[in-house]
Amino acid sequence: MSFLAPLMLLGATAVTIPVVLHFFYKTRYRKLPWGAMRFLKQSIEQTSRRLKFQEYILLALRCLCLLLLAGALARPSCTTFHTGGRGESVDAVFVFDTSFSMGARDGEVTRLDRAKQAAQTIIDNLPPNSTVQIYASADRSSFLGPVTPGNLDQARQVVQTIELTSQAGDALPGLAEAYAALDRGAGSNKEVYLFTDLQKTGWDQQAAAVRAKAAEIKQRATLVVVRCGSQDRPINNVAIVDITYPGGIPHTGSRLPVTVLLKNTGKNPVRNLSVTLDVDGKHGDKESNTVDEIPPGQTFPAQLTAKLDTAGAVLLTAKVTQDDLPGDNQLDRLIPVRDRIRVLVVDGAPDPRDPKQSAGHFLRNALLPVPANQIDDYFVKVTVVPVEEAGPGLLGVNDIVFLCNVAASPADRPGVPGLSAEFVERLGTFVKDGGSLVIGTGDNFVASRYNAILGSGGAHLLPFDVEEVVGTLPETPSHPAPDTADPASYLARFRDDPFRTASANVDVFRFVGINDADKPNGRVLMRLSYQKPWITSRNVGDGEVVFVSTSLDASWTNWCANSGSYVSFVQLTLSYLTGKATRGVNVVAGGPLVWHPVEARHGFEIVRPDGKRVKLGKATGGDGGAKLTVNYADTGVAGLYHMGVEGEDPPIGPRFAVVPDLRESDNLDSLNDAEAEQVIGFKPVLVLAGVDGDNALTSERNRREWTIWVLLGLFFVACGEAGWAWVCGRAW
Repeated sequence: MSFLAPLMLLGATAVTIPVVLHFFYKTRYRKLPWGAMRFLKQSIEQTSRRLKFQEYILLALRCLCLLLLAGALARPSCTTFHTGGRGESVDAVFVFDTSFSMGARDGEVTRLDRAKQAAQTIIDNLPPNSTVQIYASADRSSFLGPVTPGNLDQARQVVQTIELTSQAGDALPGLAEAYAALDRGAGSNKEVYLFTDLQKTGWDQQAAAVRAKAAEIKQRATLVVVRCGSQDRPINNVAIVDITYPGGIPHTGSRLPVTVLLKNTGKNPVRNLSVTLDVDGKHGDKESNTVDEIPPGQTFPAQLTAKLDTAGAVLLTAKVTQDDLPGDNQLDRLIPVRDRIRVLVVDGAPDPRDPKQSAGHFLRNALLPVPANQIDDYFVKVTVVPVEEAGPGLLGVNDIVFLCNVAASPADRPGVPGLSAEFVERLGTFVKDGGSLVIGTGDNFVASRYNAILGSGGAHLLPFDVEEVVGTLPETPSHPAPDTADPASYLARFRDDPFRTASANVDVFRFVGINDADKPNGRVLMRLSYQKPWITSRNVGDGEVVFVSTSLDASWTNWCANSGSYVSFVQLTLSYLTGKATRGVNVVAGGPLVWHPVEARHGFEIVRPDGKRVKLGKATGGDGGAKLTVNYADTGVAGLYHMGVEGEDPPIGPRFAVVPDLRESDNLDSLNDAEAEQVIGFKPVLVLAGVDGDNALTSERNRREWTIWVLLGLFFVACGEAGWAWVCGRAW
């Protein structure tokens, strides 16, 4: 028990008054002898003890009345020191869930609007001299204001300016920030308000930490959870999950087939859904499609096309309408559009007598899957050269390099030409600066020399160090294992038909052993049936290296004769490697934006989706060969961000497409009251926004204070004292 006005307990000292009156102010009299009283002496002595006992009871009742009166004035509370009762000033901390599910409309207003209305009502009914601190929280939290916590008018203005983010919810950051904010309140009566829709994903992902933090808050404040969503009305929602262009390579002058992946995350079927796609905001080229129905929990691929007129990073924007949650109704995706792709094929074993048997021939056909009369106009330009003609100057005019059965140096095998030292040195720089390298093996391959020149002993380009060649019997060749394709890699499509069946029919008679345990930077994309790595990769600087452990011609495998697998691999690899130009510019909300400018003579700024310009200052780094870097982290809202030098209009730096964190809408179920108590670890004050919430809070404050009960006890004791005084005053 604690007291809200402990100084009033000093009034309990008044209990000494009846004691003093009782013992020091008795009626004074003078003894006079009287013969007739002699016979009453014995009777008086018998009743005096009873009269004294009655007087002591009366004294105790009067003292108790004074003690209860002092206790009532001190306002006793049934809880610990951190809470108060009705009328006591409050240090309130407001935490608003700003994840985009709070933008759902499950009634006449959105959940966030309902939270704002509830907050305004709470502020209006706070006792005098109260303070308010307001925080926004999604998967991270931030202080919103007011600057002066005691300025409730300023707090009301802050509440009205709260906006949603495109981030997923997480209850822990908001609870942690609220706990820290309790230290900034000077009073002893503290209350923490969480305005949330209690979405399960935001509370379950760190359930143990949430429970522990809530227990810490309970020791210092009253936790009030204001439910802002309706459990009676399910949300109808379709989220745009992704924008893909499977198998296509975006290039100018083409109409790119695009798949807009839609998912119904609600509980009801969605019918007659309109899907649109536009390119760089050109609404005149907008294409639309209507989806008849998507059942609950199902994903649907909507097929559209995008007209590509200009080269560079092009913005595709997909939109849907007609659901209750607008936060995931738009998805932006920057894709690399090329006017041409230049590929250099270095053939280590060209056969002048039969050129059609060389790896250069097979690769050229796979890279140019068009009729001969269309090759000159095709956007992919292929240059095939023998290894002795591969000079470092060729690397400056190509985007991707294929090394096919190439000796790592002229000294690898007698009479066999190999890569020059100058080419290898320039090749390392080419990849680090963003170029792509694909390596295929063959008879000219010497494992020790590759490790020493291109591997860990030299240019550090190989994903893993390699071992000696492994041969199989003709009757028991190895085969690619499509099930081992990395689901997160660009070869994941090989897990499904038709690529799966086509690849499983490939025979591999010889391959290079790979020690895939000796280097953490490498990655195995697919294995052979012997569980040996077949295709591996590694990021090197801004570029990437793909290594194939068998040959790219017909010397070690019949792969090149299987167009369903070989051509598909080449085309997917080409699409993946050319797409690296926009890697890092498609970011999930909350992720950092990073740019490496060429020079840092000026300051930089960024234009946000709402058009607001934010100054970023000068680039950092640049010393000791490090890249200049410009960072921006405040990306909670989805949309297009554009970096550039201060004052540029429009900016000429890179664009970044920030997309919603779709974890938020993947499961729209919310906790019921019992589940909320279980997750939090105790029973908080649960209030439904807009439904008599103020009365509930007033009742809670009254429940915490015992003043009424003490006064009621005082009334009964006073009645008892009056009755006992009457009994004691009767004539005997």
